[in-house]
Amino acid sequence: MASTGTAPAAVPTRALVGPVLTQAGFQYWYLACFPDCIIAVRQGIWAGLCLAMTGTVPPAHLGLLGALLVGLMKGRGEKLRQQVEATLQSTPTSRLRAKPNSVYQTMQLRSITFKAGGFGTLITPDIILETKSGSKQKYGIQKPEFEKAGALMKQMYPDLCKTL
Repeated sequence: MASTGTAPAAVPTRALVGPVLTQAGFQYWYLACFPDCIIAVRQGIWAGLCLAMTGTVPPAHLGLLGALLVGLMKGRGEKLRQQVEATLQSTPTSRLRAKPNSVYQTMQLRSITFKAGGFGTLITPDIILETKSGSKQKYGIQKPEFEKAGALMKQMYPDLCKTL
């Protein structure tokens, strides 16, 4: 007898989360997620400035100069974001594992925690990678990307993910 049910969705073998930023907000990264590891791929200073202007940047909080910067750099940032993501999708894993990128083996991770943003629009939600040795690395992510990143990572790492 034929089954009329649907097959469960396949777990992706490579997924990109980002752009994310470090706790101080001065360094931008992408998290390249693979079944066996998460690789934090560092972006340069210029790329970081452009990536900061993508998504939903609240120009009202940044004043007139901030609104001008957002207006001038948003298009360039969106184009750069598309280029970076296309490059990361096609780059071999062996090259992504090289320095200055950070590699987190899933066997060494205790948890991946998703912490919703706090008060206002300037406080970003966090993705916290905690290793079994107790060290934690916190990455901020813009609110519109937070739910998408959470769903993607929960699909790839269901045993490690939790929400605060």
